Amino acid sequence: MAKHPFDSPHTSVSASVTLAVLRAASQLGLERNELIRACGLSEELLNDPDARIPFAAQEQLWQCLSRIEHAEPGLALGEHLAPATFSVLGYLLQSSPTLGDALLAGVRYQRLAGEGGEIQLHEHGDELHLLYQPLHPELPVTRTRVLALMAGWVKMFHPLLDNWHLLRAQFVHAQPPSLDSYTHVFACPLQFGASDYAIVLPKHLAGAALTQGNLPLQNLLRQHAEALLARLPSESLSARVVALLGEQLARGEPDRSELARHLHLSERTLQRRLAEEGCNYQQLLNDTRQQLAEQHLSSGTLPAAEIALLLGYSEPSVFFRAFRQWTGLTPGEYRAQQKAG
Repeated sequence: MAKHPFDSPHTSVSASVTLAVLRAASQLGLERNELIRACGLSEELLNDPDARIPFAAQEQLWQCLSRIEHAEPGLALGEHLAPATFSVLGYLLQSSPTLGDALLAGVRYQRLAGEGGEIQLHEHGDELHLLYQPLHPELPVTRTRVLALMAGWVKMFHPLLDNWHLLRAQFVHAQPPSLDSYTHVFACPLQFGASDYAIVLPKHLAGAALTQGNLPLQNLLRQHAEALLARLPSESLSARVVALLGEQLARGEPDRSELARHLHLSERTLQRRLAEEGCNYQQLLNDTRQQLAEQHLSSGTLPAAEIALLLGYSEPSVFFRAFRQWTGLTPGEYRAQQKAG
């Protein structure tokens, strides 16, 4: 079995997310202090919004929560999750101009919330699939955790979008005896025994404006999110460089010497160690810019000139030339092609 990208000794979850889960559990009548003791946590750690909780401790918490007297404990908990308590990520998603922008931000910054699985966003014809591949899918407790996450997605986006609706919701597990809690939360056709956990939306909703959209605020939050992302432990130097590049791009043209200092390396050592991983700084910078540019153009509505600024280009014309070198198309042609597709 392939190793999951987040499955490492450093795997962790945001203390803010853990706190949100505990608050939801308290609303369902569970004793908060007992839950904290059961998973070996402390109030001091939970009250630090930038602290991280070992994923093993978080799984112990979900183990306790799976015993809630409810047909589906995860759905009951998910309905009581408050998205704003997810710290910078929650506010970043809610301030996004469109649903597509929010979903892209959720995918890019998902590690800030936790590393218990991987969120992916895929287009299939007229459908947009937001799916989740959890760590340890074979464990019974994973069902509770994933259902809470999926219900949390619905709770977050429903009030932010005037015409929010799902085409269907997909679940890996078999169909349960009662579907009442599922139909109440998702209000759409349900598919069980699927290959992935996912909610499926109409593709056109990606361009729908969010009621709390605030682009200047989102840009500030994005810079903060990039800085937090860069601090998380990573399996490889190249992954850390990509995260740091994302932070620098939000502030302007990246600085290789500053990046090397942040990693406590000389520029020569940085180049050598990247070469050992089969890549180099300029390649990572170009790949990061291209990936972010294609994401913005495919699912967002930002003008190309604003995308150029987000990618650290001082002049839009420089971005246009670079994008044509990457894809053979102008940004406008690429966006039109994606919409036509």
